[in-house]
Amino acid sequence: MDDRDNPDGITDDTFDGRDATIFLVDASAPMFEKTSPSVDNIEAEPTIDDCPFTLAIRCAFNTLKNKIFTAPYDSVAIVLFGTKKKKPNEKYGVYSNTYLLQDLQKPDCDPILQLDEMLNKDGGIDEYVYAVDQQSISLADALWLCSSIFSKHKSKKDNKKIFLFTNNDEPHSKFSNKQKQAEKRIGDLQDGNVSIFLFPIEEAFDTSKVYQELLMSNEYGSILSGSMTADELLSKICRKGQKKRPVANLVFNVDSNTKFGVKLYNLIRPAPTPKRMQLDKRTNEIVKSVTTKFNAETAETLLPSELMKSTIVSGEKVRLDKNDLTSLKSKFAVGFTLLGFKPIEKLKFHLYLSPASFIYPDEDLVKGSRVLFGVLMDRCQVRGFAPLCILKCTAATKPRIVALLPNAEQDPEQPSVFGFHVIYLPFLNDVRKFNYGDLVGSTLVLKDERKYVPEVWRADRGQIDAAVAIV
Repeated sequence: MDDRDNPDGITDDTFDGRDATIFLVDASAPMFEKTSPSVDNIEAEPTIDDCPFTLAIRCAFNTLKNKIFTAPYDSVAIVLFGTKKKKPNEKYGVYSNTYLLQDLQKPDCDPILQLDEMLNKDGGIDEYVYAVDQQSISLADALWLCSSIFSKHKSKKDNKKIFLFTNNDEPHSKFSNKQKQAEKRIGDLQDGNVSIFLFPIEEAFDTSKVYQELLMSNEYGSILSGSMTADELLSKICRKGQKKRPVANLVFNVDSNTKFGVKLYNLIRPAPTPKRMQLDKRTNEIVKSVTTKFNAETAETLLPSELMKSTIVSGEKVRLDKNDLTSLKSKFAVGFTLLGFKPIEKLKFHLYLSPASFIYPDEDLVKGSRVLFGVLMDRCQVRGFAPLCILKCTAATKPRIVALLPNAEQDPEQPSVFGFHVIYLPFLNDVRKFNYGDLVGSTLVLKDERKYVPEVWRADRGQIDAAVAIV
């Protein structure tokens, strides 16, 4: 967002797009059993990756190394349960056979070095081995600790996730008190919008014993297939760590009395490299830049209230102060505002402005949104019309005119997608005529034996067919 869209420095902080992930690793007895070699390589010696506990720690280690470059503002924590390691924690309290290996923090050198020492030092994981009394292990206590960590995390708007690693498909009996306690803790996490993903480190992991019913209420999470190698686990962690969140949760205003909720998604978004940071070469500290504006004639420092902006309207320069800009932006409500309908064949899709977005009904924002959204989409498909709307994502962004195109793609191998494509329509200033003489080459041709006229080079039929095939 540039200064033209956000002149007052206003930002939308409904969601800051960061992840807060807890690696919840089972440290019970089955996690330290060496897996047997495969049939194809039965003479192979067991390696460090043959221990499921080491596999889980290695995944956390590689995730931290990746995030320190790709997502330095995300937070990661590691919690062990079923371990004999104990350490009083004044911040979160004491939980039986549950140990906080690393608190929720941004990726840094110290946590990475700690995990590297655990993996590569002789006996590095010995102090974290399973508890002698396996009957005292409680998954509910581990989830309770995770809930406490999230509740005391500074940023309340992070996307909270729990990655559960285990190869024990029955940590307790299905109808025991521990099962009821775990269900209650998962319900509390669900209320706090925490996603739980189960990563079984066992090909023959039977989710029907405990976890299928246990994680049924967590609609944001999922149970993944079993994995036996670190590469498989890292591939699944990468997919689940990919940010697939809505850009905004907006209200669709049909009229003054009728509205429903939608989620706005960007189908295409760039994966930017980390921003460059300027450092002091002597202290290696981050250097902050400060901009001060002066009056060119008197050299006096100008306050923000003394600054004005201007725009050209009909050849005249119109001055606008901060209050004028704020009042202009408040003329349009945040969200979608329905203007009318237009036949789809009348829309000029060749006037491409930017990649299309996608909207899907949001039942959490307004109850009954799915029903009203479905009726609107069905009528638009039957009659061949597209709704025209004003879209304003935040209070600071400028409004855009958009057309909502019902999704008509039908793939027999995949379920049909339910929603509208948001096509951004250009304003008059966005449409410009090209001077083809400046874009392609030309040759001076004598016309009427009087003067030379530039003739633009044009493609022949074979070149056009080749371009069509490429497109």
